[in-house]
Amino acid sequence: MAKNEDNIETETIEEIVLNDNQLICMLTDQIKTAKGKEPILQTLIAMLNEEYGFDMADMERDFTISYSDNETGNAKRMKVDLVVFEAGKPHDTDCIIRICVVQDEKTKEKDAKKGVEATLERALEAVEQCEFGVWTNGEVFHFMQKSIDEWNNEHCLDISDFPGEGQTMEELEKWSDKTKSRKPANDSLVRTFKRCHDYIYGNEGMKKTAFWELLNLIFCKIYDEKRRFMPSEDGKSYRRHFWVGVKEQNTEQGLKEISARIKKIFEELKSDPLFSEVFDGNEEIRLSDRGLAFVAGELAKYSFLDATVDVKGTAYETIVSNTLKQEAGQFFTPRNIIKCMVQILDPDENMRTLDIATGSGGFLVMVLDYVRHKIAASMYPELSGLYLEEKYNTKEVNDRVKDYAERMIFGFDFDPDLKKAARMNMVMAGDGHANIFNINSLDYPQGAKTDEIAKLKQAIQRSIANSYDKNFPFDTEDALGKFDLIFTNPPFGAKVEVEFEISKRYELGHNWQKDT
Repeated sequence: MAKNEDNIETETIEEIVLNDNQLICMLTDQIKTAKGKEPILQTLIAMLNEEYGFDMADMERDFTISYSDNETGNAKRMKVDLVVFEAGKPHDTDCIIRICVVQDEKTKEKDAKKGVEATLERALEAVEQCEFGVWTNGEVFHFMQKSIDEWNNEHCLDISDFPGEGQTMEELEKWSDKTKSRKPANDSLVRTFKRCHDYIYGNEGMKKTAFWELLNLIFCKIYDEKRRFMPSEDGKSYRRHFWVGVKEQNTEQGLKEISARIKKIFEELKSDPLFSEVFDGNEEIRLSDRGLAFVAGELAKYSFLDATVDVKGTAYETIVSNTLKQEAGQFFTPRNIIKCMVQILDPDENMRTLDIATGSGGFLVMVLDYVRHKIAASMYPELSGLYLEEKYNTKEVNDRVKDYAERMIFGFDFDPDLKKAARMNMVMAGDGHANIFNINSLDYPQGAKTDEIAKLKQAIQRSIANSYDKNFPFDTEDALGKFDLIFTNPPFGAKVEVEFEISKRYELGHNWQKDT
Protein backbone atom coordinates (compact mmCIF):
# COMPACT_ATOMS: atom_id res chain seq x y z
CA MET A 1 0.00 0.00 0.00
CA ALA A 2 1.10 3.62 -0.60
CA LYS A 3 -0.25 7.06 0.38
CA ASN A 4 -1.17 9.84 -2.06
CA GLU A 5 -0.94 13.63 -1.60
CA ASP A 6 -4.09 13.58 0.58
CA ASN A 7 -2.54 10.97 2.85
CA ILE A 8 -5.02 8.33 1.63
CA GLU A 9 -3.79 4.79 1.20
CA THR A 10 -3.87 3.49 -2.38
CA GLU A 11 -3.10 0.06 -3.76
CA THR A 12 0.08 -0.30 -5.78
CA ILE A 13 0.07 -2.94 -8.50
CA GLU A 14 3.49 -4.32 -9.37
CA GLU A 15 3.95 -5.33 -12.97
CA ILE A 16 5.88 -8.56 -13.46
CA VAL A 17 7.78 -9.07 -16.72
CA LEU A 18 8.58 -12.69 -17.55
CA ASN A 19 11.26 -13.99 -19.84
CA ASP A 20 10.28 -16.42 -22.61
CA ASN A 21 11.43 -19.37 -20.49
CA GLN A 22 9.58 -18.35 -17.32
CA LEU A 23 6.12 -18.84 -15.83
CA ILE A 24 4.34 -17.93 -12.61
CA CYS A 25 3.33 -20.88 -10.44
CA MET A 26 -0.44 -20.78 -10.00
CA LEU A 27 -0.07 -22.23 -6.52
CA THR A 28 2.71 -20.09 -5.03
CA ASP A 29 2.79 -17.05 -7.38
CA GLN A 30 6.55 -17.54 -7.63
CA ILE A 31 8.46 -17.23 -10.90
CA LYS A 32 9.65 -20.61 -12.17
CA THR A 33 11.68 -21.74 -15.16
CA ALA A 34 9.31 -23.19 -17.77
CA LYS A 35 11.23 -26.34 -18.58
CA GLY A 36 11.55 -29.96 -17.49
CA LYS A 37 8.67 -31.05 -15.29
CA GLU A 38 7.52 -27.55 -14.25
CA PRO A 39 4.88 -27.07 -17.03
CA ILE A 40 3.57 -30.58 -16.28
CA LEU A 41 3.28 -29.71 -12.58
CA GLN A 42 1.31 -26.58 -13.47
CA THR A 43 -1.08 -28.66 -15.57
CA LEU A 44 -1.58 -31.06 -12.66
CA ILE A 45 -2.27 -28.22 -10.21
CA ALA A 46 -4.93 -26.83 -12.56
CA MET A 47 -6.49 -30.28 -12.98
CA LEU A 48 -6.72 -30.92 -9.24
CA ASN A 49 -8.29 -27.53 -8.67
CA GLU A 50 -10.61 -27.10 -11.65
CA GLU A 51 -11.51 -30.72 -12.42
CA TYR A 52 -11.30 -32.49 -9.05
CA GLY A 53 -12.43 -29.55 -6.91
CA PHE A 54 -9.50 -29.44 -4.46
CA ASP A 55 -8.90 -25.95 -3.06
CA MET A 56 -5.58 -24.29 -3.80
CA ALA A 57 -5.20 -23.55 -0.09
CA ASP A 58 -5.19 -27.31 0.60
CA MET A 59 -2.27 -28.03 -1.76
CA GLU A 60 1.46 -27.69 -1.33
CA ARG A 61 4.29 -28.32 -3.75
CA ASP A 62 7.75 -29.69 -2.93
CA PHE A 63 6.50 -31.08 0.38
CA THR A 64 8.85 -33.13 2.58
CA ILE A 65 7.26 -36.24 4.07
CA SER A 66 8.63 -37.47 7.40
CA TYR A 67 8.15 -41.16 8.16
CA SER A 68 9.62 -44.13 9.98
CA ASP A 69 11.30 -46.99 8.08
CA ASN A 70 9.27 -50.19 8.70
CA GLU A 71 12.35 -52.44 8.77
CA THR A 72 14.86 -50.37 10.74
CA GLY A 73 12.59 -47.96 12.57
CA ASN A 74 14.86 -45.07 11.56
CA ALA A 75 13.34 -41.67 10.81
CA LYS A 76 13.39 -40.85 7.09
CA ARG A 77 12.41 -37.96 4.84
CA MET A 78 11.15 -37.87 1.28
CA LYS A 79 10.27 -34.90 -0.93
CA VAL A 80 7.06 -35.10 -2.99
CA ASP A 81 6.27 -32.77 -5.89
CA LEU A 82 2.68 -32.05 -4.87
CA VAL A 83 0.36 -33.12 -2.07
CA VAL A 84 -3.27 -32.41 -1.21
CA PHE A 85 -4.35 -32.09 2.41
CA GLU A 86 -7.73 -32.72 3.96
CA ALA A 87 -9.83 -29.56 3.52
CA GLY A 88 -8.99 -26.93 6.11
CA LYS A 89 -6.52 -29.14 7.98
CA PRO A 90 -2.86 -28.27 8.82
CA HIS A 91 -0.22 -28.97 6.19
CA ASP A 92 1.19 -31.94 8.09
CA THR A 93 2.08 -35.41 6.83
CA ASP A 94 -0.78 -36.88 8.88
CA CYS A 95 -3.33 -34.79 6.91
CA ILE A 96 -2.26 -35.77 3.36
CA ILE A 97 -5.08 -37.31 1.26
CA ARG A 98 -3.46 -37.26 -2.24
CA ILE A 99 0.18 -37.74 -3.27
CA CYS A 100 1.31 -36.54 -6.69
CA VAL A 101 4.65 -37.40 -8.29
CA VAL A 102 5.69 -35.43 -11.39
CA GLN A 103 8.53 -36.34 -13.74
CA ASP A 104 9.69 -34.91 -17.05
CA GLU A 105 8.48 -36.34 -20.35
CA LYS A 106 11.59 -38.48 -20.85
CA THR A 107 11.04 -40.48 -17.64
CA LYS A 108 9.38 -43.87 -18.11
CA GLU A 109 6.84 -45.46 -15.75
CA LYS A 110 9.16 -48.37 -14.99
CA ASP A 111 12.30 -46.27 -14.42
CA ALA A 112 14.29 -47.85 -11.57
CA LYS A 113 14.77 -44.56 -9.70
CA LYS A 114 12.01 -42.23 -10.90
CA GLY A 115 9.27 -44.62 -12.02
CA VAL A 116 5.93 -45.41 -10.38
CA GLU A 117 7.16 -48.13 -8.06
CA ALA A 118 10.26 -46.27 -6.88
CA THR A 119 8.42 -43.01 -6.14
CA LEU A 120 4.62 -43.13 -5.86
CA GLU A 121 4.31 -46.59 -4.30
CA ARG A 122 7.08 -45.76 -1.86
CA ALA A 123 5.40 -42.47 -0.91
CA LEU A 124 2.00 -44.13 -0.43
CA GLU A 125 3.58 -46.73 1.85
CA ALA A 126 5.28 -43.97 3.84
CA VAL A 127 2.09 -41.97 4.49
CA GLU A 128 -0.12 -44.34 6.46
CA GLN A 129 -3.47 -42.56 6.14
CA CYS A 130 -3.14 -41.52 2.44
CA GLU A 131 -5.04 -43.89 0.16
CA PHE A 132 -4.64 -42.36 -3.32
CA GLY A 133 -1.86 -41.06 -5.53
CA VAL A 134 -0.94 -40.23 -9.12
CA TRP A 135 2.35 -40.40 -11.06
CA THR A 136 2.71 -38.46 -14.30
CA ASN A 137 5.28 -37.49 -16.88
CA GLY A 138 2.75 -35.41 -18.80
CA GLU A 139 2.15 -38.18 -21.31
CA VAL A 140 1.06 -40.85 -18.82
CA PHE A 141 -1.17 -40.48 -15.74
CA HIS A 142 -0.81 -43.50 -13.46
CA PHE A 143 -3.39 -43.54 -10.65
CA MET A 144 -3.05 -45.85 -7.64
CA GLN A 145 -5.05 -46.86 -4.57
CA LYS A 146 -3.44 -48.30 -1.48
CA SER A 147 -5.28 -51.07 0.34
CA ILE A 148 -4.55 -53.31 3.34
CA ASP A 149 -5.47 -57.01 3.25
CA GLU A 150 -6.69 -59.22 6.09
CA TRP A 151 -3.09 -60.02 7.06
CA ASN A 152 -2.30 -56.31 7.38
CA ASN A 153 -0.17 -56.27 4.23
CA GLU A 154 -0.26 -53.17 2.05
CA HIS A 155 -0.94 -53.37 -1.68
CA CYS A 156 -1.01 -50.64 -4.34
CA LEU A 157 -3.67 -51.23 -6.98
CA ASP A 158 -3.82 -49.61 -10.41
CA ILE A 159 -7.02 -47.60 -10.97
CA SER A 160 -8.15 -45.43 -13.88
CA ASP A 161 -8.89 -42.37 -11.73
CA PHE A 162 -9.18 -41.28 -8.12
CA PRO A 163 -12.08 -39.49 -6.37
CA GLY A 164 -12.41 -35.72 -6.33
CA GLU A 165 -13.12 -33.44 -3.37
CA GLY A 166 -16.04 -34.73 -1.30
CA GLN A 167 -16.25 -37.95 -3.30
CA THR A 168 -15.57 -41.49 -2.10
CA MET A 169 -14.17 -44.42 -4.04
CA GLU A 170 -17.42 -46.30 -3.46
CA GLU A 171 -19.38 -43.50 -5.10
CA LEU A 172 -16.95 -43.37 -8.02
CA GLU A 173 -17.36 -47.11 -8.60
CA LYS A 174 -21.10 -47.34 -7.99
CA TRP A 175 -22.16 -44.35 -10.09
CA SER A 176 -19.74 -44.67 -13.01
CA ASP A 177 -22.64 -44.71 -15.49
CA LYS A 178 -24.40 -41.73 -13.87
CA THR A 179 -21.58 -39.43 -12.77
CA LYS A 180 -21.25 -36.44 -15.11
CA SER A 181 -17.89 -36.15 -16.83
CA ARG A 182 -15.61 -33.29 -15.83
CA LYS A 183 -15.08 -30.07 -17.77
CA PRO A 184 -11.42 -30.17 -18.93
CA ALA A 185 -9.02 -27.64 -17.42
CA ASN A 186 -6.23 -25.79 -19.18
CA ASP A 187 -4.54 -28.13 -21.73
CA SER A 188 -5.99 -31.35 -20.27
CA LEU A 189 -7.86 -32.30 -23.44
CA VAL A 190 -4.85 -31.62 -25.67
CA ARG A 191 -2.70 -33.91 -23.52
CA THR A 192 -5.46 -36.54 -23.36
CA PHE A 193 -5.90 -36.69 -27.15
CA LYS A 194 -2.14 -36.88 -27.65
CA ARG A 195 -1.79 -39.53 -24.94
CA CYS A 196 -4.50 -41.68 -26.55
CA HIS A 197 -3.08 -41.26 -30.06
CA ASP A 198 0.44 -42.14 -28.90
CA TYR A 199 -0.87 -45.20 -27.04
CA ILE A 200 -2.63 -46.54 -30.15
CA TYR A 201 0.36 -45.69 -32.32
CA GLY A 202 2.86 -47.38 -30.02
CA ASN A 203 0.92 -50.31 -28.56
CA GLU A 204 -1.69 -51.39 -31.09
CA GLY A 205 0.44 -51.74 -34.24
CA MET A 206 -1.73 -49.18 -36.04
CA LYS A 207 0.72 -46.47 -37.05
CA LYS A 208 -1.21 -45.55 -40.20
CA THR A 209 -4.70 -45.68 -38.71
CA ALA A 210 -4.15 -44.53 -35.10
CA PHE A 211 -5.72 -41.14 -35.83
CA TRP A 212 -8.93 -42.63 -37.27
CA GLU A 213 -9.23 -45.22 -34.49
CA LEU A 214 -9.05 -42.40 -31.96
CA LEU A 215 -11.67 -40.38 -33.86
CA ASN A 216 -14.06 -43.33 -33.82
CA LEU A 217 -13.91 -43.38 -30.03
CA ILE A 218 -14.15 -39.61 -29.74
CA PHE A 219 -17.37 -39.77 -31.69
CA CYS A 220 -18.72 -42.57 -29.55
CA LYS A 221 -18.17 -40.25 -26.58
CA ILE A 222 -19.88 -37.28 -28.29
CA TYR A 223 -22.82 -39.42 -29.38
CA ASP A 224 -23.26 -40.73 -25.85
CA GLU A 225 -23.21 -37.20 -24.41
CA LYS A 226 -25.76 -35.98 -26.95
CA ARG A 227 -28.14 -38.66 -25.68
CA ARG A 228 -28.61 -36.42 -22.63
CA PHE A 229 -30.75 -34.17 -24.80
CA MET A 230 -32.65 -36.90 -26.63
CA PRO A 231 -36.08 -38.04 -25.37
CA SER A 232 -35.92 -41.46 -23.74
CA GLU A 233 -38.09 -44.11 -25.38
CA ASP A 234 -38.74 -46.01 -22.16
CA GLY A 235 -39.05 -42.92 -19.95
CA LYS A 236 -35.93 -43.75 -17.93
CA SER A 237 -33.45 -41.05 -16.96
CA TYR A 238 -30.24 -40.63 -18.96
CA ARG A 239 -27.40 -42.98 -18.05
CA ARG A 240 -23.96 -42.91 -19.60
CA HIS A 241 -22.93 -45.83 -21.79
CA PHE A 242 -19.45 -44.46 -22.54
CA TRP A 243 -17.80 -45.05 -19.17
CA VAL A 244 -15.03 -47.15 -17.67
CA GLY A 245 -15.13 -48.29 -14.05
CA VAL A 246 -12.11 -47.30 -11.96
CA LYS A 247 -11.10 -50.97 -11.52
CA GLU A 248 -12.79 -52.44 -14.58
CA GLN A 249 -9.54 -52.51 -16.60
CA ASN A 250 -7.89 -54.84 -14.07
CA THR A 251 -9.72 -58.03 -15.17
CA GLU A 252 -10.22 -59.78 -18.51
CA GLN A 253 -13.96 -59.85 -17.90
CA GLY A 254 -13.97 -56.11 -17.26
CA LEU A 255 -12.07 -55.45 -20.48
CA LYS A 256 -14.59 -57.52 -22.47
CA GLU A 257 -17.51 -55.62 -20.93
CA ILE A 258 -15.94 -52.25 -21.76
CA SER A 259 -15.30 -53.35 -25.33
CA ALA A 260 -18.84 -54.64 -25.85
CA ARG A 261 -20.36 -51.47 -24.36
CA ILE A 262 -18.34 -49.07 -26.54
CA LYS A 263 -18.70 -51.09 -29.75
CA LYS A 264 -22.48 -51.14 -29.27
CA ILE A 265 -22.44 -47.32 -29.12
CA PHE A 266 -20.40 -47.19 -32.33
CA GLU A 267 -22.87 -49.36 -34.23
CA GLU A 268 -25.74 -47.14 -33.03
CA LEU A 269 -24.11 -43.86 -34.00
CA LYS A 270 -23.28 -44.99 -37.55
CA SER A 271 -27.02 -45.18 -38.28
CA ASP A 272 -27.84 -41.90 -36.51
CA PRO A 273 -28.79 -39.12 -38.99
CA LEU A 274 -26.25 -36.70 -37.50
CA PHE A 275 -23.30 -39.07 -37.94
CA SER A 276 -24.36 -41.03 -41.03
CA GLU A 277 -22.82 -38.47 -43.40
CA VAL A 278 -19.49 -38.61 -41.55
CA PHE A 279 -19.14 -42.39 -41.60
CA ASP A 280 -19.42 -44.72 -44.59
CA GLY A 281 -21.11 -47.38 -42.45
CA ASN A 282 -18.53 -50.13 -42.81
CA GLU A 283 -16.07 -48.76 -40.24
CA GLU A 284 -15.12 -50.92 -37.26
CA ILE A 285 -13.31 -50.39 -33.99
CA ARG A 286 -10.22 -52.57 -34.44
CA LEU A 287 -8.46 -51.88 -31.14
CA SER A 288 -7.75 -54.71 -28.76
CA ASP A 289 -9.95 -54.89 -25.65
CA ARG A 290 -7.11 -53.53 -23.52
CA GLY A 291 -6.32 -50.72 -25.96
CA LEU A 292 -9.97 -49.78 -26.29
CA ALA A 293 -10.37 -49.74 -22.50
CA PHE A 294 -7.33 -47.49 -22.05
CA VAL A 295 -8.46 -44.91 -24.61
CA ALA A 296 -12.10 -45.01 -23.49
CA GLY A 297 -11.00 -44.60 -19.88
CA GLU A 298 -9.02 -41.47 -20.77
CA LEU A 299 -11.82 -39.92 -22.86
CA ALA A 300 -14.60 -40.84 -20.42
CA LYS A 301 -13.20 -38.47 -17.78
CA TYR A 302 -14.18 -35.37 -19.71
CA SER A 303 -17.35 -33.76 -21.00
CA PHE A 304 -16.88 -32.73 -24.63
CA LEU A 305 -20.15 -30.82 -24.86
CA ASP A 306 -19.28 -28.71 -21.80
CA ALA A 307 -15.74 -27.97 -23.04
CA THR A 308 -15.31 -24.69 -24.93
CA VAL A 309 -14.83 -24.68 -28.68
CA ASP A 310 -11.32 -23.29 -28.13
CA VAL A 311 -10.37 -26.25 -25.94
CA LYS A 312 -11.91 -28.87 -28.24
CA GLY A 313 -10.62 -27.21 -31.40
CA THR A 314 -7.06 -26.92 -30.13
CA ALA A 315 -7.03 -30.54 -28.95
CA TYR A 316 -8.54 -31.86 -32.17
CA GLU A 317 -6.35 -29.82 -34.50
CA THR A 318 -3.23 -30.81 -32.59
CA ILE A 319 -3.63 -34.46 -33.56
CA VAL A 320 -4.97 -33.59 -37.04
CA SER A 321 -1.97 -31.42 -37.83
CA ASN A 322 0.49 -34.00 -36.57
CA THR A 323 -1.20 -36.73 -38.59
CA LEU A 324 -2.49 -35.22 -41.82
CA LYS A 325 -1.63 -31.62 -42.50
CA GLN A 326 2.06 -30.90 -42.15
CA GLU A 327 2.93 -33.61 -44.67
CA ALA A 328 1.49 -31.39 -47.41
CA GLY A 329 2.88 -28.09 -46.12
CA GLN A 330 -0.39 -27.26 -44.34
CA PHE A 331 -0.54 -25.78 -40.85
CA PHE A 332 -3.64 -24.86 -38.87
CA THR A 333 -4.29 -21.21 -38.01
CA PRO A 334 -3.79 -20.30 -34.32
CA ARG A 335 -7.09 -20.20 -32.42
CA ASN A 336 -6.67 -16.60 -31.26
CA ILE A 337 -6.19 -15.45 -34.88
CA ILE A 338 -9.30 -17.36 -35.97
CA LYS A 339 -11.35 -15.90 -33.13
CA CYS A 340 -10.17 -12.36 -33.93
CA MET A 341 -11.07 -12.71 -37.63
CA VAL A 342 -14.52 -14.10 -36.84
CA GLN A 343 -15.23 -11.32 -34.35
CA ILE A 344 -14.18 -8.67 -36.89
CA LEU A 345 -16.56 -9.97 -39.59
CA ASP A 346 -19.33 -10.68 -37.05
CA PRO A 347 -21.28 -13.47 -38.85
CA ASP A 348 -24.95 -14.12 -38.18
CA GLU A 349 -27.66 -16.56 -39.25
CA ASN A 350 -28.27 -14.75 -42.54
CA MET A 351 -24.68 -14.76 -43.77
CA ARG A 352 -23.55 -17.58 -46.05
CA THR A 353 -19.98 -18.47 -45.06
CA LEU A 354 -17.22 -20.37 -46.89
CA ASP A 355 -13.68 -21.54 -46.20
CA ILE A 356 -12.02 -22.43 -49.53
CA ALA A 357 -9.14 -24.29 -47.81
CA THR A 358 -11.03 -25.81 -44.90
CA GLY A 359 -8.34 -28.11 -43.53
CA SER A 360 -9.68 -29.49 -40.27
CA GLY A 361 -12.43 -26.88 -40.11
CA GLY A 362 -11.03 -24.36 -37.60
CA PHE A 363 -12.67 -21.27 -39.13
CA LEU A 364 -16.05 -22.94 -39.69
CA VAL A 365 -16.12 -24.34 -36.17
CA MET A 366 -15.46 -20.88 -34.72
CA VAL A 367 -18.17 -19.32 -36.91
CA LEU A 368 -20.60 -22.01 -35.81
CA ASP A 369 -19.83 -21.37 -32.14
CA TYR A 370 -20.00 -17.59 -32.58
CA VAL A 371 -23.46 -17.80 -34.17
CA ARG A 372 -24.54 -20.38 -31.55
CA HIS A 373 -23.95 -17.76 -28.86
CA LYS A 374 -26.00 -15.24 -30.84
CA ILE A 375 -28.83 -17.73 -31.33
CA ALA A 376 -28.96 -18.63 -27.62
CA ALA A 377 -28.93 -14.95 -26.62
CA SER A 378 -31.82 -14.19 -29.01
CA MET A 379 -33.86 -17.16 -27.76
CA TYR A 380 -33.29 -16.36 -24.08
CA PRO A 381 -32.91 -12.55 -23.86
CA GLU A 382 -33.69 -12.58 -20.16
CA LEU A 383 -30.66 -14.75 -19.33
CA SER A 384 -26.94 -13.95 -19.10
CA GLY A 385 -23.68 -15.40 -17.79
CA LEU A 386 -23.77 -18.98 -16.54
CA TYR A 387 -27.56 -19.14 -16.88
CA LEU A 388 -27.26 -18.46 -20.61
CA GLU A 389 -24.33 -20.89 -20.98
CA GLU A 390 -26.58 -23.66 -19.65
CA LYS A 391 -28.76 -23.18 -22.74
CA TYR A 392 -26.00 -23.47 -25.36
CA ASN A 393 -26.49 -27.23 -25.85
CA THR A 394 -30.22 -27.56 -25.27
CA LYS A 395 -32.29 -29.28 -27.96
CA GLU A 396 -33.99 -26.00 -28.91
CA VAL A 397 -30.69 -24.20 -29.52
CA ASN A 398 -29.11 -27.24 -31.19
CA ASP A 399 -32.01 -27.58 -33.64
CA ARG A 400 -31.72 -23.94 -34.71
CA VAL A 401 -27.91 -24.15 -34.93
CA LYS A 402 -28.16 -27.30 -37.04
CA ASP A 403 -30.64 -25.63 -39.40
CA TYR A 404 -28.35 -22.60 -39.74
CA ALA A 405 -25.25 -24.73 -40.39
CA GLU A 406 -26.97 -26.89 -42.99
CA ARG A 407 -28.08 -23.78 -44.90
CA MET A 408 -25.23 -21.32 -44.49
CA ILE A 409 -21.83 -22.90 -43.68
CA PHE A 410 -19.68 -24.36 -46.48
CA GLY A 411 -16.14 -25.65 -46.78
CA PHE A 412 -13.89 -26.91 -49.60
CA ASP A 413 -10.68 -28.92 -49.37
CA PHE A 414 -8.83 -30.90 -52.04
CA ASP A 415 -7.66 -33.50 -49.49
CA PRO A 416 -10.37 -36.18 -48.93
CA ASP A 417 -8.97 -37.08 -45.52
CA LEU A 418 -9.20 -33.45 -44.40
CA LYS A 419 -12.76 -33.29 -45.69
CA LYS A 420 -13.65 -36.13 -43.33
CA ALA A 421 -11.61 -34.59 -40.49
CA ALA A 422 -13.39 -31.24 -40.96
CA ARG A 423 -16.81 -32.89 -40.90
CA MET A 424 -15.88 -34.65 -37.67
CA ASN A 425 -14.64 -31.39 -36.16
CA MET A 426 -17.94 -29.71 -37.04
CA VAL A 427 -19.91 -32.49 -35.40
CA MET A 428 -17.75 -32.22 -32.29
CA ALA A 429 -18.39 -28.47 -32.21
CA GLY A 430 -22.13 -28.97 -32.62
CA ASP A 431 -23.40 -30.33 -35.96
CA GLY A 432 -23.20 -28.53 -39.30
CA HIS A 433 -21.04 -31.03 -41.12
CA ALA A 434 -23.01 -31.63 -44.31
CA ASN A 435 -21.60 -28.90 -46.58
CA ILE A 436 -17.92 -29.88 -46.57
CA PHE A 437 -16.82 -30.82 -50.09
CA ASN A 438 -13.70 -32.46 -51.56
CA ILE A 439 -13.08 -29.73 -54.14
CA ASN A 440 -9.96 -27.96 -55.44
CA SER A 441 -10.92 -24.32 -54.97
CA LEU A 442 -8.37 -23.08 -57.53
CA ASP A 443 -9.82 -25.38 -60.19
CA TYR A 444 -13.52 -24.74 -59.40
CA PRO A 445 -15.98 -24.68 -61.14
CA GLN A 446 -13.96 -26.94 -63.40
CA GLY A 447 -12.22 -30.02 -62.05
CA ALA A 448 -12.26 -33.78 -62.12
CA LYS A 449 -14.40 -34.27 -59.00
CA THR A 450 -17.68 -33.94 -60.91
CA ASP A 451 -19.70 -35.82 -58.28
CA GLU A 452 -18.64 -33.39 -55.53
CA ILE A 453 -19.30 -30.39 -57.81
CA ALA A 454 -22.81 -31.72 -58.51
CA LYS A 455 -23.47 -32.17 -54.78
CA LEU A 456 -22.25 -28.61 -54.12
CA LYS A 457 -24.60 -27.25 -56.80
CA GLN A 458 -27.56 -28.94 -55.10
CA ALA A 459 -26.47 -27.68 -51.68
CA ILE A 460 -26.16 -24.08 -52.94
CA GLN A 461 -29.60 -24.29 -54.55
CA ARG A 462 -31.12 -25.57 -51.27
CA SER A 463 -29.32 -22.87 -49.33
CA ILE A 464 -30.65 -20.04 -51.50
CA ALA A 465 -34.17 -21.51 -51.57
CA ASN A 466 -34.28 -21.54 -47.77
CA SER A 467 -32.43 -18.27 -47.00
CA TYR A 468 -33.09 -14.55 -46.83
CA ASP A 469 -31.75 -14.02 -50.37
CA LYS A 470 -34.07 -16.53 -52.06
CA ASN A 471 -35.61 -13.84 -54.29
CA PHE A 472 -32.24 -12.51 -55.48
CA PRO A 473 -31.74 -13.21 -59.22
CA PHE A 474 -28.84 -15.62 -58.71
CA ASP A 475 -27.44 -17.90 -61.36
CA THR A 476 -27.59 -21.15 -59.34
CA GLU A 477 -25.43 -23.20 -61.67
CA ASP A 478 -22.38 -22.83 -59.43
CA ALA A 479 -21.23 -21.41 -56.09
CA LEU A 480 -19.43 -18.36 -57.48
CA GLY A 481 -20.65 -15.10 -55.97
CA LYS A 482 -22.98 -16.82 -53.52
CA PHE A 483 -21.14 -16.14 -50.24
CA ASP A 484 -21.30 -13.21 -47.84
CA LEU A 485 -18.15 -14.12 -45.90
CA ILE A 486 -15.00 -16.03 -46.77
CA PHE A 487 -12.50 -17.08 -44.11
CA THR A 488 -9.43 -18.99 -45.18
CA ASN A 489 -5.74 -19.67 -44.69
CA PRO A 490 -4.58 -21.42 -47.88
CA PRO A 491 -1.57 -23.75 -47.74
CA PHE A 492 1.65 -21.87 -48.44
CA GLY A 493 4.12 -24.68 -47.79
CA ALA A 494 7.01 -25.28 -50.17
CA LYS A 495 5.61 -28.72 -50.97
CA VAL A 496 2.40 -27.28 -52.42
CA GLU A 497 2.40 -27.44 -56.21
CA VAL A 498 -0.30 -26.10 -58.52
CA GLU A 499 -0.69 -27.45 -62.05
CA PHE A 500 0.16 -24.94 -64.77
CA GLU A 501 -3.20 -25.53 -66.47
CA ILE A 502 -4.82 -24.16 -63.32
CA SER A 503 -2.33 -21.43 -62.37
CA LYS A 504 -2.31 -19.87 -65.85
CA ARG A 505 -5.92 -18.74 -65.30
CA TYR A 506 -4.69 -16.33 -62.60
CA GLU A 507 -2.74 -13.13 -63.15
CA LEU A 508 -0.40 -13.78 -60.23
CA GLY A 509 -0.61 -17.55 -60.31
CA HIS A 510 2.52 -18.42 -62.28
CA ASN A 511 5.73 -17.10 -63.83
CA TRP A 512 5.03 -15.36 -67.11
CA GLN A 513 7.42 -15.82 -70.02
CA LYS A 514 8.21 -12.98 -72.42
CA ASP A 515 7.56 -13.47 -76.12
CA THR A 516 8.23 -11.23 -79.11
